[in-house]
Amino acid sequence: MADQSTKPDVDNSESNSPMADNTALPPSPPNPALLLAVAESTTSPPLPPLLPTADGKSSAMNHQLPDNNSATTKERRTRGNYIGLATTAYSASLITVGVMMPVVASFIAVGLYLTLQNSPLPPFLGLQPSSQWYTFVYSTFLTGILWLVVALPYCHLSTAQGANPRNYNLLRSRLHQMKASLGLKDYADSNYEEINTIDTVMEHAGFDKHNKHKWNLVKEAYACCIDISRKLYKSPVGLTWIIGTGYNSAWTLLHHAEEVMIEVADVVTVVRGAEHDFLAIEGSEINGNDELLDNVIQAVEVLEPEALAYFKEHQPSKSSVALSQLTKMINKSSDPSSTGNASSKNGADPGTRAQPEAAARAMLREVRSTLNDYRDKRWEGLVRQRSQLLKAIAVTGIVTHALLCITILAGIPPVAHQQFTPLQSGILAATMFYMVGAIAGLFVRFYSESQGGTSVDDFGLSTTRLIAIPVLSGLAGILGVLVAEMFAGLGGPALLGSALVKSLELPTLFSLDPRLLLTAAIFGIAPNLVIKGLQQKANKYENELQSSKAAET
Repeated sequence: MADQSTKPDVDNSESNSPMADNTALPPSPPNPALLLAVAESTTSPPLPPLLPTADGKSSAMNHQLPDNNSATTKERRTRGNYIGLATTAYSASLITVGVMMPVVASFIAVGLYLTLQNSPLPPFLGLQPSSQWYTFVYSTFLTGILWLVVALPYCHLSTAQGANPRNYNLLRSRLHQMKASLGLKDYADSNYEEINTIDTVMEHAGFDKHNKHKWNLVKEAYACCIDISRKLYKSPVGLTWIIGTGYNSAWTLLHHAEEVMIEVADVVTVVRGAEHDFLAIEGSEINGNDELLDNVIQAVEVLEPEALAYFKEHQPSKSSVALSQLTKMINKSSDPSSTGNASSKNGADPGTRAQPEAAARAMLREVRSTLNDYRDKRWEGLVRQRSQLLKAIAVTGIVTHALLCITILAGIPPVAHQQFTPLQSGILAATMFYMVGAIAGLFVRFYSESQGGTSVDDFGLSTTRLIAIPVLSGLAGILGVLVAEMFAGLGGPALLGSALVKSLELPTLFSLDPRLLLTAAIFGIAPNLVIKGLQQKANKYENELQSSKAAET
């Protein structure tokens, strides 16, 4: 087909040539190279080069189609990826819900043990209801089924978007702004562009490769944005988002990218950021905040002296002289009367201004880094405290459940259609003490939480404290009654009266006595003293974050 379409064109060109005559000549054989070139031009468009050109620069076609070169690879989640993400989310949800499952298992075991002789339960795994292991095995099976079912609706909380929606949306917004300033594309969550060669992408964005200092700075910002995007796309679910460490690491990377861009951004953007940092540091408790404020003012005076009118009245101290000397250098070089050079009459020499401006930008970057480090450590403190509380809940629940199982296995199993055994009565009384202590501790915690609180996002720390108090206070109530009865048994009726003097045997340790209920309530308040200390430390973090916030960051 290509030969038929090109032969008439060749013959026409020869007949129209001024060198042609009217004599009949034998047809010349066609030129294969010419036919191939014409055929390719009429059948398919030219293909872009797969490799950079000899001079190391990308061709125009690569600029127009950056997605088709080897620097980037557009990725889309497959069905296998979604299955893997769902599995990871469900596993993280199981771990999160599992923190409270020992407590739930204890209540199920107590309910089964107290109603065993009056419930027509069938044998389970070869165990008869009269067996000592029946309650333990059956309650464990029911708890496992409940655990698997309850974890399903909590899978959404295992995602970066569901664990902390406000933090996630704010992070995505700031990342989108950073990508826009770097010339990076921002795809939806289901699409992602993996950058294989940062240098090529930076060339496509228009950055000058010959300016090594600026090139390395921007490349550093690119690396941070790529790491955050990869984290949000390839690991959007997991335990790190539930705990909060995923957000902290992402914000640390984004803050570093913003710090780097201070040295390459335009003056207006840098001065606007300096004003934000000034307002944030002014009312904060950062060590050396006066010196940081002095550095901001001196740097702004170097970059944009007219912008000093927008800063509050803050007189720089005499100790900050480094940038002040650079300012004098600029003023001296820009004064026509100070030198006879014709170039100085038109203003400061660009080479003379480069050094102080670079020093001013570096100083503003250092100030921003100090502010970000101060705030990031406070966020990490809140996340760390929440993780410690979750561990305390899990350990307390496991210990409580283990003690209950040992008590049940060591006792005599109940007989069908009979009255409560002494062990059942003791377990019922201990459950009542647990509930009274938990309720007493919860009331005190409600009152304490209502007295404080700020607008700072604490990653669910206050909610975790409310969950931890019933678990800790319930166990404290039981231990309080146990200590009171042991003292009564060892010290006679002087402590709690003759009615409470009894033998220190396991089935008879607990009894439903009003005075013991009061003892459980008093001891149930005790864990609030520990939680109160943690709350004061958390409030300190929140107040420091609030005082160092000039805008929504």
